[in-house]
Amino acid sequence: MSINTVVPLAVALTVFGIGGIAVWLIAAAQLHTVLSDQKNYVVQKINQEFSHRDELLQVFADRAKQGCSDTLQQEMRRALFNHEAIRDIAILDDDTNEIRCTALLGVLERPARLRPEARMPTPREGRFVWLDPKGLNYPGSTSVVLFREGPLAIVSYPTWPDGLPDHRDWEITATAPDRGAKVTVLGQPGISADYQWSRWNPFVSLLHLRTCELENGIICLYMKAGLGELVTSEWPLLVTGNLVNGALAVLFFLQLRTHLQHRNSVGGRIRRAIRSGGAQIRCVYQPIIDLRSDRVSGCEVLARYEDEYGPLSPSQFIPEIERQQLTWAFTEIVLSRAIEDLGPILDRHPELNVSVNFFPGDLDDSHVERLSTNQSLRRAARSKFRLCFEILETGILSADHMLKVQSFLDRCGFLIAIDDFGTGYSNISQVRDSRVDLIKIDRSFVQELDRKLPAMRASLVGPMVEIARSIDVDVVAEGIETESQLSQIKDLKVRFGQGFLLSRPLEIDAFRTFVQTDRNNAPRTVVSLKRV
Repeated sequence: MSINTVVPLAVALTVFGIGGIAVWLIAAAQLHTVLSDQKNYVVQKINQEFSHRDELLQVFADRAKQGCSDTLQQEMRRALFNHEAIRDIAILDDDTNEIRCTALLGVLERPARLRPEARMPTPREGRFVWLDPKGLNYPGSTSVVLFREGPLAIVSYPTWPDGLPDHRDWEITATAPDRGAKVTVLGQPGISADYQWSRWNPFVSLLHLRTCELENGIICLYMKAGLGELVTSEWPLLVTGNLVNGALAVLFFLQLRTHLQHRNSVGGRIRRAIRSGGAQIRCVYQPIIDLRSDRVSGCEVLARYEDEYGPLSPSQFIPEIERQQLTWAFTEIVLSRAIEDLGPILDRHPELNVSVNFFPGDLDDSHVERLSTNQSLRRAARSKFRLCFEILETGILSADHMLKVQSFLDRCGFLIAIDDFGTGYSNISQVRDSRVDLIKIDRSFVQELDRKLPAMRASLVGPMVEIARSIDVDVVAEGIETESQLSQIKDLKVRFGQGFLLSRPLEIDAFRTFVQTDRNNAPRTVVSLKRV
């Protein structure tokens, strides 16, 4: 997959993941609210139970010292009707620690002894707790808690679990003030341990709850909701949220892919490069050879483009430059690069001719001020830089629109060349009126010269040379790639040649070496193009 797909896909998956987490947390928060409501209900019921317990301990504390009288047992039974959370009231023998009678069971035939080692202290001095003490057999008995203070004990059992759903996991723990050990009083052991683990896991922490607001923090309530409950209770939110989340992820993917496709398209890459100064554009230089002396006469500046996405060929980026009307900005970058690169070479060979391709629309008379104020062209003019403006044949079919431009070029000592000659429809008078200095025969004509069968384009090379000679204009044959082509070009008395056989386009360092050394390792001389 291309980067235009990989990056949007990664972002979309990230958005979907973050959105999924958000939906999960929102659903968990709603379930946490349910847990909180249930916690408040339980705390209210337990506080009510503790309030009844304290009230009964206060009412019967002194009278319990009188023993198990029938009158006291009747009053204790009446008190149970007004305190529904209390299961029973018991009277103990303070010396033996044995339960003698209770409001519900009456006088016990066999006293129930409370084992001292099983008791747990409470924050209040002299009050102790036993869990499920032995010897108290109640019909349909459930877990009971016995609070003892002196000779009186209050037996209670939790009624509040009936108000919780059957699937709710909960645990009540108590911490002994003297030992600091935590024990499970009621509920399912292990819920408190799960809570401690959940504190480090934000994805499940909302499914756990703890409150230690009972008995001055000695008693804690833990509650837990399972993942299955989250799904079953919050499925509308989970389904709707993830559908919206998925739609957003798809939208992000499509929007970002479209943006990247536009940004990473040829047009987007070229536009950003030119607007940012053209660091991605470099110049290479293809020598133009005087075929009479086999010496360097000049070079053609060719632009190359490469960015972080890879190189682009001229056939890819030149049409985009024209389409986006960035031709002059592009030409300014090429001119600046070429003059900077060639400066040291021009110091040694001031008559070296440098050909630069210009877009016809940039040489219209309406743009002559832009040409005259360009810093690169002004520098070239001051340094007697032999600059040759290469223009497509179709750009000079009517020279009337270039009169001011030609006057400016004449004043600066610059040359004009018709590039890709033969591909347009100009005639001799049009070429003569355009006042060009050089004609460059298109490579498509030259490359057919060495075909075995006669070719129409090859047959036109000779007449082209004659046209140029008749108006006293020199000729450059482009695209020479074989010895046969070179031989026939020389036979036609073409003075200048350019092509892979003579030299490929060279980086600036290689071009500097090429200028200085000929094929026989002898110093090269520089031959100037003729100025008419």
